[in-house]
Amino acid sequence: MDFGKELTNYMEMLDCSTKELCEESDISYSLLNRYINNKRIPKQDSKYLEKLISGLYAISIKKNIKIDKQTISSTLKKTITNDSINIDFDTFVENFITLQNTLNITNVELSKAVGYDSSFISRIKKKERKPTNIESFVNKLTLYIVSLCHNNQNTTKLADLLDYSIDVNQNNDILAHKIIEWLCLKHTKNQSDTVLNFLSKLDTFNLNDYVGTDFSKIKVPTTPIIFKNSKTFFGIDGRKQAEGEFLKTTLLSKSNEPIFYYSDLPMSKAGNDEEFKRKWVLAMTMLLKRGLHLNMVHTLDRPINELFLGIENWIPIYMTGSISPYYLKNSPSNFFQCSHGTSGSIALSSECLKNNENLSRFYLTTKKNEVDFAKEKSKIMLSEAIPLMKIYKACDKEQFDKFMEKEKNENITIIQKDIFKNIDFYINDEKWIVINKKTTPEIHFVIYHEKLVNAIREFL
Repeated sequence: MDFGKELTNYMEMLDCSTKELCEESDISYSLLNRYINNKRIPKQDSKYLEKLISGLYAISIKKNIKIDKQTISSTLKKTITNDSINIDFDTFVENFITLQNTLNITNVELSKAVGYDSSFISRIKKKERKPTNIESFVNKLTLYIVSLCHNNQNTTKLADLLDYSIDVNQNNDILAHKIIEWLCLKHTKNQSDTVLNFLSKLDTFNLNDYVGTDFSKIKVPTTPIIFKNSKTFFGIDGRKQAEGEFLKTTLLSKSNEPIFYYSDLPMSKAGNDEEFKRKWVLAMTMLLKRGLHLNMVHTLDRPINELFLGIENWIPIYMTGSISPYYLKNSPSNFFQCSHGTSGSIALSSECLKNNENLSRFYLTTKKNEVDFAKEKSKIMLSEAIPLMKIYKACDKEQFDKFMEKEKNENITIIQKDIFKNIDFYINDEKWIVINKKTTPEIHFVIYHEKLVNAIREFL
């Protein structure tokens, strides 16, 4: 049996609330909650473990329930090993990416700090390469993270991530131990962590930095269309090729018709390929720079963590403001997953077995009758879709002001958070949340979807 389960058993046996145990043990609620949910496990010689044991024993005496203190100690300690932390590579990579995103650290900055080439760090994150001495890599990474804590904003973000209070006079060795422990242990992401990660990315995102140049100076290529007729692709690599050809052909076409895209395909493998994702975003950015409008229908019938991850991946496109995002109430199928995309000159469709990306097929065509058929299908899907959010760019300020003026008699709350430099929030409890981003670029997101509104409101 695990530590959290044994601890819970004792609390149930003593009819003991978390508040009561916190008071008797002199342990914070957040720490006790992490113990109960196995998000943190104390060492056998930990003072916190001794506090827990003493607290449980004190409650048993108060309630006249006969439990030997040594029995409590022995039972809890049996679930704990004194081995040094084993570094599971997959777990470490997941935590490493979360830490890097939270503190907004680039691969180039990490490269200088830990003495590894930035391309090698990218391959570590893709789990394509593993440091020869992973312990050394973790230690160098940790020392660099500790060095960043002279910045109050970094300290706040790190403290929230570790769920640990960091004092300005914090002993660096203790903080380093906490970071290493966090990096090497499996965490169950809760909704608050997911929302924080999404909002932090939104807060620090700079469109010009992401695409590698000033968005206003991006040049759209004019070479002739390469792809003609039809072709079928298979598997995860096939997906990348098909979507790449779809974007390239649309970009080089003379048509100015809006783009339509729907997908309920899994985001895991293609979405974790940073090189593919960057090329995809750059191509999409060129399309929007060319003046084409994107009608994107999202699938929101997903767990909240995956939902925010998906929207997070669309932040670069949202920042252009040339997109209308929608959603369907329900996924079309519980057995197959699919995607469907159209533009003025090309159509893309795909299908795969649910939860098996390797058994997937992608069909790309420029045949006029097939493209026309796909466009009609897009119109019907769009007519059934519901707006996910409304996006106002800086040039839409007059429209945004009219929207806020119309809503001024509603019960609106304005919220600012010190951890965010560039965003604040307007909340209408019954209808929407507005996220205002003030710089690079200035943009306003009015979010309507109930699941997203509730998650952000609860976090704030």
